[in-house]
Amino acid sequence: MNFNSPQYCIFLPIVFLVFYFSSDRYRWLVLLIASYLFYASLKAPQLLIALALVTVISFYHGVWLGRTERESRRKLIFWLGTVACVLILVILKYQSSLLSSIGIENLPSNLLIFIGVSYFIFQAISYLADIYMRISEPELHFGHFALYLSFFPKLLQGPIERTGDLLPQLKQPYQFDYDATRSGCCSLLGDCSKKW
Repeated sequence: MNFNSPQYCIFLPIVFLVFYFSSDRYRWLVLLIASYLFYASLKAPQLLIALALVTVISFYHGVWLGRTERESRRKLIFWLGTVACVLILVILKYQSSLLSSIGIENLPSNLLIFIGVSYFIFQAISYLADIYMRISEPELHFGHFALYLSFFPKLLQGPIERTGDLLPQLKQPYQFDYDATRSGCCSLLGDCSKKW
């Protein structure tokens, strides 16, 4: 499902309606499920596996960094988390040649998938860097952090989102704003009509 596909134009309003009618307590869960469904629609299981691995690695390294005071140990934790995330990116980039060397062929290869994986891996590294440099505190709610990394509308957004910009917004109670919703819908429809 691409951002300008008819499926996305159906998917997005459904997600919004479920989100709108959910209580604040569960809205993060609605968005997390929608994000994983969006990634699953790309029919690339390696993307979902990479997203799950990067989420677990960066979440626990972030918590570990937040609980560690000694600077040399903090540096080691930061680099362990960063190298683990980059290693996942390298494996995904060279997966087809690695798997064909052991006889497995015909895995889906899609530039969008690689760009998406690059985006959330660099965002995870940015999150670890913010905690390492004491710019941000580690997120202790695994679900909120998983949503922060996987939030589907920002898949191809740039530059990399800073921890302090998006993560607090995902945890705030939702207030419906008619003008902002109308403006967003008009922009989305205008942009999609240019692509069709």
